Amino acid sequence: MSQEIMDIDAAAEFLRIKKRTIYKLAKEGEIPAIKIGGQWRFSRQQLIDLFQEENPEMEKGKTQSE
Repeated sequence: MSQEIMDIDAAAEFLRIKKRTIYKLAKEGEIPAIKIGGQWRFSRQQLIDLFQEENPEMEKGKTQSE
């Protein structure tokens, strides 16, 4: 199973939040990340899993307003 590993730019785009927020969340351990050679890396699947754990009622492709 291949996992997509994202850099800070890709993670910010994926989560639709600013890079500064991503740095803060990663540093505080609020989102799963690893720092390699001074650069943060994020697993796309771990970010998806995080949202599903915190919001079990969320279905793929649906929002609360639907």
